[in-house]
Amino acid sequence: MLLIVNADDLGTSQSINEETFALMESGLVTSATIIANAPAFEHAAERIANFPNCSFGVHLNLTVFPPLSTCGGLEPVLDGNGRLSQKLFHTSMSAGLRDSFLRELTAQVQRALEAGVPVSHFDSHQYVHTIPRLFPVLKRLERRFGIWKVRSTLNLLPAGERMTALRSFKKWCFGVALRHYYATASPDGLGHFRDFHAALRAGRFPRFRSLELMVHPGTSNPRYNEEVALLRSGWQGFLPPDVKLGSYHSI
Repeated sequence: MLLIVNADDLGTSQSINEETFALMESGLVTSATIIANAPAFEHAAERIANFPNCSFGVHLNLTVFPPLSTCGGLEPVLDGNGRLSQKLFHTSMSAGLRDSFLRELTAQVQRALEAGVPVSHFDSHQYVHTIPRLFPVLKRLERRFGIWKVRSTLNLLPAGERMTALRSFKKWCFGVALRHYYATASPDGLGHFRDFHAALRAGRFPRFRSLELMVHPGTSNPRYNEEVALLRSGWQGFLPPDVKLGSYHSI
Protein backbone atom coordinates (compact mmCIF):
# COMPACT_ATOMS: atom_id res chain seq x y z
CA MET A 1 0.00 0.00 0.00
CA LEU A 2 1.19 3.50 -0.90
CA LEU A 3 0.65 6.21 1.72
CA ILE A 4 0.99 9.87 0.66
CA VAL A 5 1.07 12.64 3.28
CA ASN A 6 0.27 15.89 1.48
CA ALA A 7 0.63 19.33 3.06
CA ASP A 8 -1.96 21.72 1.65
CA ASP A 9 -1.70 25.52 1.33
CA LEU A 10 2.04 25.84 0.66
CA GLY A 11 2.80 29.48 -0.20
CA THR A 12 0.14 30.95 2.06
CA SER A 13 2.65 32.27 4.59
CA GLN A 14 6.29 31.88 5.52
CA SER A 15 5.33 29.98 8.68
CA ILE A 16 3.35 27.46 6.65
CA ASN A 17 6.27 27.11 4.23
CA GLU A 18 8.83 26.65 6.99
CA GLU A 19 6.87 23.99 8.87
CA THR A 20 5.98 22.14 5.66
CA PHE A 21 9.62 21.94 4.58
CA ALA A 22 10.71 20.94 8.10
CA LEU A 23 8.25 18.03 7.97
CA MET A 24 9.58 17.07 4.56
CA GLU A 25 13.14 17.08 5.88
CA SER A 26 12.07 14.69 8.64
CA GLY A 27 10.29 12.41 6.15
CA LEU A 28 6.85 12.93 7.64
CA VAL A 29 5.41 14.86 4.69
CA THR A 30 5.98 13.42 1.23
CA SER A 31 4.00 15.83 -0.95
CA ALA A 32 2.66 19.38 -0.95
CA THR A 33 0.42 21.61 -3.02
CA ILE A 34 1.17 25.27 -3.59
CA ILE A 35 -1.24 28.21 -4.01
CA ALA A 36 0.23 30.23 -6.86
CA ASN A 37 -1.57 33.49 -6.03
CA ALA A 38 -0.69 33.34 -2.32
CA PRO A 39 1.51 35.93 -0.56
CA ALA A 40 4.47 33.62 0.16
CA PHE A 41 4.46 31.75 -3.16
CA GLU A 42 7.95 32.85 -4.20
CA HIS A 43 9.37 32.04 -0.76
CA ALA A 44 8.08 28.48 -1.18
CA ALA A 45 9.00 28.04 -4.84
CA GLU A 46 12.65 28.87 -4.15
CA ARG A 47 13.03 25.84 -1.85
CA ILE A 48 11.11 23.19 -3.75
CA ALA A 49 14.16 22.01 -5.70
CA ASN A 50 15.69 20.86 -2.40
CA PHE A 51 13.10 18.07 -2.18
CA PRO A 52 13.28 16.03 -5.42
CA ASN A 53 11.76 12.93 -3.82
CA CYS A 54 8.61 14.80 -2.80
CA SER A 55 5.81 15.61 -5.22
CA PHE A 56 4.50 19.14 -5.65
CA GLY A 57 1.09 19.97 -7.06
CA VAL A 58 -0.90 23.12 -7.65
CA HIS A 59 -3.56 23.87 -5.05
CA LEU A 60 -6.09 25.38 -7.49
CA ASN A 61 -7.68 28.36 -5.82
CA LEU A 62 -10.81 30.39 -6.51
CA THR A 63 -11.76 31.51 -2.99
CA VAL A 64 -8.88 33.51 -1.40
CA PHE A 65 -6.25 36.14 -2.29
CA PRO A 66 -6.17 38.50 -5.29
CA PRO A 67 -6.47 36.77 -8.68
CA LEU A 68 -3.52 36.57 -11.06
CA SER A 69 -5.52 37.08 -14.26
CA THR A 70 -6.08 40.65 -15.44
CA CYS A 71 -8.67 40.08 -18.16
CA GLY A 72 -11.68 40.71 -15.93
CA GLY A 73 -14.80 38.62 -15.68
CA LEU A 74 -14.27 37.46 -12.11
CA GLU A 75 -16.22 40.33 -10.53
CA PRO A 76 -19.15 38.11 -9.40
CA VAL A 77 -16.84 36.17 -7.05
CA LEU A 78 -14.61 39.01 -5.82
CA ASP A 79 -15.01 40.74 -2.46
CA GLY A 80 -14.91 44.49 -1.87
CA ASN A 81 -11.09 44.45 -1.95
CA GLY A 82 -10.89 42.69 -5.29
CA ARG A 83 -9.95 39.34 -3.81
CA LEU A 84 -11.36 35.91 -4.63
CA SER A 85 -13.96 34.97 -2.05
CA GLN A 86 -16.57 32.53 -0.78
CA LYS A 87 -19.02 34.06 -3.25
CA LEU A 88 -17.98 31.25 -5.57
CA PHE A 89 -20.24 28.87 -3.66
CA HIS A 90 -23.32 31.09 -4.09
CA THR A 91 -22.87 32.40 -7.63
CA SER A 92 -24.61 31.03 -10.70
CA MET A 93 -22.23 29.66 -13.28
CA SER A 94 -22.40 31.34 -16.68
CA ALA A 95 -20.28 30.43 -19.69
CA GLY A 96 -18.43 33.73 -19.31
CA LEU A 97 -17.65 33.13 -15.65
CA ARG A 98 -16.46 29.61 -16.41
CA ASP A 99 -14.09 31.01 -19.03
CA SER A 100 -12.79 33.51 -16.46
CA PHE A 101 -12.16 30.69 -14.00
CA LEU A 102 -10.22 28.85 -16.68
CA ARG A 103 -8.08 31.91 -17.35
CA GLU A 104 -7.37 32.39 -13.65
CA LEU A 105 -6.47 28.77 -12.99
CA THR A 106 -4.37 28.65 -16.15
CA ALA A 107 -2.46 31.68 -14.86
CA GLN A 108 -1.93 29.93 -11.52
CA VAL A 109 -0.53 26.77 -13.09
CA GLN A 110 1.59 28.79 -15.51
CA ARG A 111 3.09 30.81 -12.66
CA ALA A 112 4.02 27.64 -10.80
CA LEU A 113 5.69 26.14 -13.86
CA GLU A 114 7.56 29.34 -14.68
CA ALA A 115 8.86 29.43 -11.09
CA GLY A 116 10.36 25.98 -11.58
CA VAL A 117 7.77 23.98 -9.65
CA PRO A 118 7.74 20.43 -11.10
CA VAL A 119 3.95 20.15 -11.05
CA SER A 120 2.95 16.55 -10.45
CA HIS A 121 -0.77 16.86 -9.77
CA PHE A 122 -3.74 19.08 -9.05
CA ASP A 123 -5.91 19.46 -6.00
CA SER A 124 -7.71 22.57 -4.75
CA HIS A 125 -8.46 24.93 -1.91
CA GLN A 126 -11.80 24.06 -0.32
CA TYR A 127 -12.26 21.20 -2.81
CA VAL A 128 -13.37 23.52 -5.61
CA HIS A 129 -12.04 21.11 -8.25
CA THR A 130 -14.75 18.64 -7.23
CA ILE A 131 -17.61 21.08 -7.95
CA PRO A 132 -19.49 19.52 -10.91
CA ARG A 133 -19.91 22.80 -12.78
CA LEU A 134 -16.14 23.30 -12.70
CA PHE A 135 -15.36 19.82 -14.00
CA PRO A 136 -14.88 21.01 -17.62
CA VAL A 137 -12.41 23.63 -16.38
CA LEU A 138 -10.41 20.97 -14.53
CA LYS A 139 -10.25 18.76 -17.59
CA ARG A 140 -9.15 21.61 -19.85
CA LEU A 141 -6.36 22.39 -17.41
CA GLU A 142 -5.22 18.76 -17.42
CA ARG A 143 -5.13 18.68 -21.20
CA ARG A 144 -3.43 22.04 -21.62
CA PHE A 145 -0.59 21.24 -19.24
CA GLY A 146 -0.39 17.47 -19.70
CA ILE A 147 -0.98 16.82 -16.01
CA TRP A 148 -3.03 13.66 -15.46
CA LYS A 149 -2.88 13.16 -11.70
CA VAL A 150 -5.61 14.74 -9.55
CA ARG A 151 -6.81 14.39 -5.97
CA SER A 152 -10.14 12.61 -5.79
CA THR A 153 -12.81 13.19 -3.13
CA LEU A 154 -12.89 12.55 0.60
CA ASN A 155 -13.78 8.94 1.42
CA LEU A 156 -11.95 8.23 4.68
CA LEU A 157 -14.35 9.55 7.30
CA PRO A 158 -14.04 10.04 11.07
CA ALA A 159 -15.02 7.14 13.30
CA GLY A 160 -18.79 6.84 13.60
CA GLU A 161 -19.54 9.03 10.58
CA ARG A 162 -21.33 7.31 7.73
CA MET A 163 -21.69 8.51 4.17
CA THR A 164 -25.22 8.81 2.84
CA ALA A 165 -26.13 6.80 -0.24
CA LEU A 166 -26.59 9.99 -2.27
CA ARG A 167 -23.21 11.41 -1.24
CA SER A 168 -21.54 8.09 -1.98
CA PHE A 169 -23.16 7.96 -5.42
CA LYS A 170 -22.04 11.51 -6.24
CA LYS A 171 -18.47 10.65 -5.24
CA TRP A 172 -18.59 7.51 -7.35
CA CYS A 173 -19.77 9.52 -10.36
CA PHE A 174 -17.00 12.06 -9.90
CA GLY A 175 -14.40 9.31 -9.64
CA VAL A 176 -15.60 7.58 -12.79
CA ALA A 177 -15.68 10.83 -14.76
CA LEU A 178 -12.28 11.86 -13.40
CA ARG A 179 -10.64 8.58 -14.41
CA HIS A 180 -12.22 8.13 -17.83
CA TYR A 181 -12.65 11.62 -19.31
CA TYR A 182 -9.05 12.40 -20.24
CA ALA A 183 -7.73 9.42 -18.28
CA THR A 184 -6.62 10.60 -14.85
CA ALA A 185 -4.88 8.82 -11.97
CA SER A 186 -5.76 9.43 -8.32
CA PRO A 187 -5.04 7.77 -4.99
CA ASP A 188 -7.82 5.34 -4.14
CA GLY A 189 -8.45 6.95 -0.77
CA LEU A 190 -8.40 10.48 0.67
CA GLY A 191 -8.74 11.60 4.26
CA HIS A 192 -7.44 13.85 7.00
CA PHE A 193 -4.40 12.56 8.85
CA ARG A 194 -6.20 12.86 12.20
CA ASP A 195 -8.90 10.40 11.07
CA PHE A 196 -6.30 7.98 9.74
CA HIS A 197 -4.35 8.23 12.99
CA ALA A 198 -7.48 7.47 15.04
CA ALA A 199 -8.27 4.45 12.87
CA LEU A 200 -4.68 3.23 13.08
CA ARG A 201 -4.56 3.42 16.87
CA ALA A 202 -7.96 1.71 17.12
CA GLY A 203 -6.79 -1.20 14.97
CA ARG A 204 -9.13 -0.28 12.09
CA PHE A 205 -6.49 0.16 9.42
CA PRO A 206 -8.10 1.50 6.22
CA ARG A 207 -7.36 -0.70 3.24
CA PHE A 208 -6.67 1.05 -0.05
CA ARG A 209 -4.03 0.39 -2.69
CA SER A 210 -3.05 4.05 -2.28
CA LEU A 211 -4.19 6.56 0.32
CA GLU A 212 -3.60 10.32 0.47
CA LEU A 213 -3.70 12.05 3.85
CA MET A 214 -4.07 15.83 4.14
CA VAL A 215 -2.29 17.95 6.73
CA HIS A 216 -2.11 21.72 7.16
CA PRO A 217 1.18 22.69 8.85
CA GLY A 218 2.04 26.11 10.19
CA THR A 219 -1.44 27.58 10.56
CA SER A 220 -3.02 29.27 13.59
CA ASN A 221 -5.87 26.74 13.60
CA PRO A 222 -5.65 24.69 16.85
CA ARG A 223 -7.19 21.62 15.23
CA TYR A 224 -4.62 21.63 12.45
CA ASN A 225 -1.84 22.15 15.00
CA GLU A 226 -3.06 19.15 16.97
CA GLU A 227 -3.02 17.13 13.76
CA VAL A 228 0.60 18.07 13.04
CA ALA A 229 1.46 17.05 16.62
CA LEU A 230 -0.03 13.64 15.85
CA LEU A 231 2.04 13.51 12.67
CA ARG A 232 5.18 13.95 14.79
CA SER A 233 4.12 11.32 17.35
CA GLY A 234 5.81 8.17 16.02
CA TRP A 235 2.74 6.66 14.37
CA GLN A 236 4.86 4.90 11.72
CA GLY A 237 5.60 2.16 14.23
CA PHE A 238 1.96 1.08 14.04
CA LEU A 239 1.93 0.67 10.24
CA PRO A 240 1.59 -2.80 8.72
CA PRO A 241 4.79 -4.01 7.00
CA ASP A 242 3.33 -3.70 3.50
CA VAL A 243 2.69 0.08 3.83
CA LYS A 244 5.23 2.42 2.26
CA LEU A 245 5.38 6.21 2.45
CA GLY A 246 5.61 7.81 -0.98
CA SER A 247 4.39 10.61 -3.19
CA TYR A 248 2.38 11.31 -6.32
CA HIS A 249 5.48 10.21 -8.28
CA SER A 250 4.38 6.63 -7.53
CA ILE A 251 0.76 7.04 -8.65
